[in-house]
Amino acid sequence: MQRVGSKRTVGKIIRLAISYLVLVVMAIISIFPIYYIVITSLNNIPSLASVSLGSLLPSRISLNAYYDILFQEPFFVWLRNSLIMALGTIIVSVLVAFLTGAALSRLNVPGKKALIVFLYILTFLPSVATVIPLYLMFASLHLINTYYGLILAYSSGTSIFGAYLVKIFIDTIPPEYEEAAMVDGLSRFRAYIRILLPMTRPIVAFVMLLAFLGAYTDYALANAFITSGNMWTLTLGMYYLAVTNHSTLYNVFAAFSVIMGVPIMAIFIAFQKYIRNVYSLSGGK
Repeated sequence: MQRVGSKRTVGKIIRLAISYLVLVVMAIISIFPIYYIVITSLNNIPSLASVSLGSLLPSRISLNAYYDILFQEPFFVWLRNSLIMALGTIIVSVLVAFLTGAALSRLNVPGKKALIVFLYILTFLPSVATVIPLYLMFASLHLINTYYGLILAYSSGTSIFGAYLVKIFIDTIPPEYEEAAMVDGLSRFRAYIRILLPMTRPIVAFVMLLAFLGAYTDYALANAFITSGNMWTLTLGMYYLAVTNHSTLYNVFAAFSVIMGVPIMAIFIAFQKYIRNVYSLSGGK
């Protein structure tokens, strides 16, 4: 009996050691690109050919790339434009996604199943494929080089995917909650806003996050829709600074990526509770 117990203990230790080893390897694979970007941003690396193993531990740290981006270029104008696009996209996307998702989940709309399948198929369509059709349509409506034109273009994709996610989430909520509110005198719309909307907070926060990331990190639509320099977003500014004469300034590119990543990291930290809830729900299903 003692020998069997010893074998089980050894087996448990081996499995635990393998688990830790796999976790350590995965952690290194996940963290190394971030470390590499940060280190590259602190090096005066003019080209990819200059990168070596020695540059991963720089003997001399330089903040020139950060200084030039923040104080020698209109970085804060680009940041303002990106935030306007992102906030506008969040408002439009959340409004359309919630109302559409609630209607598809709760109302008996004619052709409802076909519409849900159509929405599901549209979620597989890459956003880049819509650039040319959207450009032609928005150009005919004189919406090129305007904030609201680009916000509508960003919101179209996020609203479709968000509506599908909201519909799935609301399906898990018993309708008796808003029905009881309507018995107490609330209209259907007010019951949705006062009862259903707070209960869908995790998926609404997730849609907000998707809308922000889509608008904040986009390059393809911004490059096609924006024609004047005072409306450039951060991604256009990054390309303008980092790519010159068909060559890439990797330290500038890396420094710009680090600066752009700060708001994204802050939002992920602020929304991590809701993101965890959404992922746990999808895992449970």
